[in-house]
Amino acid sequence: MKQDVRYLDGMTGHGPFRLTEDGAKPNIVFISLDMVPREFYLGGVPKAFTPNLQALQDGHIFFSRAYATSPLCSPSRAAYLTGRHSYITTNSERAHDGHEVHLRESDIIYPEYLKALGYQVRHVGKCHVGAHKFVDVFSENDSPWDRWSPPWFDDDSYTKFLRQKGLDRLVFSRSITGRNLVGEEGGSFYGGWIANQGGNPFPKDATYPAFLVERAIQTLESRGDREAPVYLQLDFFGPHQPFAIPGGMEEREVAIRKEIELPKSYQEIQNNDYQPPWQEPRVYQLYRRSWGLNDSKTLVDYRVANQLQFELLDEMIGRLFDSLKEQGLYDDTWIVVIADHGEMNGEWALIDKGAFLNPQVIQVPIFMKPDSKSEYADRRLRIDEPVSLVDLAPTLLGLVGVETDTRMDGVSLLNALKGSERACEKPILAEVWSHAIPNPCIGIVISASDENSYLYSFNTSDEIDELYSLELGAPLVNLGTDDTYRSIQDEALNRLYGYTVQDVRWRGYKAFLELTHAERIVGIGGDRQLFF
Repeated sequence: MKQDVRYLDGMTGHGPFRLTEDGAKPNIVFISLDMVPREFYLGGVPKAFTPNLQALQDGHIFFSRAYATSPLCSPSRAAYLTGRHSYITTNSERAHDGHEVHLRESDIIYPEYLKALGYQVRHVGKCHVGAHKFVDVFSENDSPWDRWSPPWFDDDSYTKFLRQKGLDRLVFSRSITGRNLVGEEGGSFYGGWIANQGGNPFPKDATYPAFLVERAIQTLESRGDREAPVYLQLDFFGPHQPFAIPGGMEEREVAIRKEIELPKSYQEIQNNDYQPPWQEPRVYQLYRRSWGLNDSKTLVDYRVANQLQFELLDEMIGRLFDSLKEQGLYDDTWIVVIADHGEMNGEWALIDKGAFLNPQVIQVPIFMKPDSKSEYADRRLRIDEPVSLVDLAPTLLGLVGVETDTRMDGVSLLNALKGSERACEKPILAEVWSHAIPNPCIGIVISASDENSYLYSFNTSDEIDELYSLELGAPLVNLGTDDTYRSIQDEALNRLYGYTVQDVRWRGYKAFLELTHAERIVGIGGDRQLFF
């Protein structure tokens, strides 16, 4: 039996929803990391020391094949917060005039439903989908920052935080810098190691992640109604570059450097005069020039700092978990940890992400710890079925028994916990339009007829499409240029085309697919001018 319809705004009738009778109200802590390489959680060399995330992965629920809807911050965040594929297709810093880069006021993000149920909703950290939306939902006390880069130097609260510890703003003693566009020194700055202050190493508890965790703990401790359920969203910046490595990590750095190995694909390019010995879309060549990792020593520094930053974040997450336990909240809390997108981390002589769809930049982790009263509390599960970040909104709403008629492009991950497969009518799609350069492309994750998973990417600005095996441990090789996989590519192409026909939101790609691959698309034909 369903209860009467409720509304996010009873005055206007905006946001109707219903509650099921079994709707519970567990506390929820949602943590997002920014740009995490898949080897950090699927295993790489050297092994990342992340005991807190590892405990979630080993002791609770881990989705090993989760995918972002975009390799960029703003589009990905907008999608998983609303539960639908977003009209935002690029980050605000590089958007063309006319591109949407912020959520509309009429858009509903899932924490709004929690707030309407009586949850005390709180947020700390990055938003990058429009600060106004977060202030409206999380209250005027929120101070979300709406850009890709960390506010180390202009966040007044962080400056005050440093001064209370007797410290000044960050200065770097060792920096990581790529080559410029003509291959010389003096290119982009990727962070590095924070200099000592007053003759002492810069402490971990003065870093920006520590500052965010302290604010998160404070907002939990100072909440008003202790009986009301709480939703806390903590959005880190990191391990996204630029890195800021404090003191106290010297032994870990030495250990990592002893074991570090550069990706085989980087070595192949380096040995070929920094040119790829394979066919690839031009977009990769342009990003290779942009990032400027021609010097292998620079890439070693980058990968070492990237891992150290990830390990620092794990330590700060552990501090938050300890506080939850001290406040008696940990057992009664669902904890969800994700990354908003991936990171190349040296593969193909690339770092960061870009305007392309590649397993390295759209694969993400999802870790979950249920509350102690949940039917899933004692489950230790590793789910290898492909899922999407747009599944998060229906999942968390399902936990609290919220049903809404608002469009949702994902399905509840609770289905996978119950042994049900992801609904086939809900495809796993990804899209990106531009970043450092424009390269509109669309991709689809499929479980193919050979019972393996693949990512197919259609690049509108290049003749080369991409097909990658998503089987665990599979090498990062574009199978789209291998005739052996022609049937799989055709299968993915036709599956993707079918969704552009069915869903008007993807119509912008329909004609492009038809004109490019007319001979390979099944059932193509008819007038394409869209007469009435």
